[in-house]
Amino acid sequence: MQNALYVEISAVGILLLIIVLLSQRQSASASASQRRFSHLIYATILMHLIDAGCWLIDGTQFHLARQFNYVLETCYYALLVVLPYLWALFVEGALSLDIHAASRRTAVATIPMIILLIALIPNLKYGFVFTIDAQNVYHRASSFYVYSLFCFAFLLYGSIRALIKARDAVWSDDRRRYYSMAFNAVLPFLGGVVQMFFYGVSLTWILVSVAILLVFLDSQNRQISTDPLTGLNNRRELSKYLLHEIGDRDASKNGTLALVMMDVDGFKLINDTYGHFYGDSVLVGVSEILKAGCKNTDAFLSRYGGDEFCIVLSANADMGPDEIIARVEQNVAEWNAAHPDMKPISLSIGYAVWNAQMDKSYETLLARADARMYEVKNAKKCA
Repeated sequence: MQNALYVEISAVGILLLIIVLLSQRQSASASASQRRFSHLIYATILMHLIDAGCWLIDGTQFHLARQFNYVLETCYYALLVVLPYLWALFVEGALSLDIHAASRRTAVATIPMIILLIALIPNLKYGFVFTIDAQNVYHRASSFYVYSLFCFAFLLYGSIRALIKARDAVWSDDRRRYYSMAFNAVLPFLGGVVQMFFYGVSLTWILVSVAILLVFLDSQNRQISTDPLTGLNNRRELSKYLLHEIGDRDASKNGTLALVMMDVDGFKLINDTYGHFYGDSVLVGVSEILKAGCKNTDAFLSRYGGDEFCIVLSANADMGPDEIIARVEQNVAEWNAAHPDMKPISLSIGYAVWNAQMDKSYETLLARADARMYEVKNAKKCA
């Protein structure tokens, strides 16, 4: 009865992962991180199949049943060390823009992984990891805990790396994403602990499947709400945010929301002269400047469209628009000094503060900020 229950749980896990696979946008140009995520899903599906096979065959009697059980359990332990390694590899890739640097950081872990995989061969004779008795029943051996600890170490490694990245993040949205990635490993970790100390309970792999589903849903949400080039919130998300923030503001809350708008001076000329690829690198540079300028604040950053960007400051944003603009302009100067090989970036920046009498909707607030930005731009041209 218990065996059948765990087979059904494995079937549910496989179904969840197949749904994720079918929902993914597979293409020849998929990023290394996307490919690693797919490898993680395939490996987890295989683990579900092997785990279900182990539960079905354990204690049964038929020709070569014991030998078949040994093969399944050996494959199970092999994946027990490979799967957490794939998870750590995926997390490293998701946290780093440099996929090769991420690979180097996890490369050292391949040595103990290979040792543990090779050790499964002599285990078939000496039984120091697991044994199968004459009745074809599986039993743990002393080295089982070494394999479990290796698994936990990689789950913890991925979470610690994400927490460190969250601590160092300059933008609040990045911090939230890194914290989410760190805590996605908590469910499989807890399932593994329960499974290690309560023999006969099998929860780890269904919780791994749930964690993968959470990662996928978070990724889909970010694709819908973020600009793919800069990683900032997109125009759709800006509209949602402003609608929410302005929805319950009356005249008593005048001045509690500021919208800063900016664009890149001469961006069309940059594109025409240097090409769109260079222009894209300028836009990415601007996004990094804004993130640094809004570090440790609750500011909402968005790419409004083309070369236009927005910063929304609410009452709890810790800094006013003039302070933010001063920080952004300082960061522009520092960025230009750090990139002497690129054309210097120049921004025209204007802002508007929410006023219930003037702003009947967020569109009017946007229009006032946009108008102020163009006043600044025209003043530069006349100077």
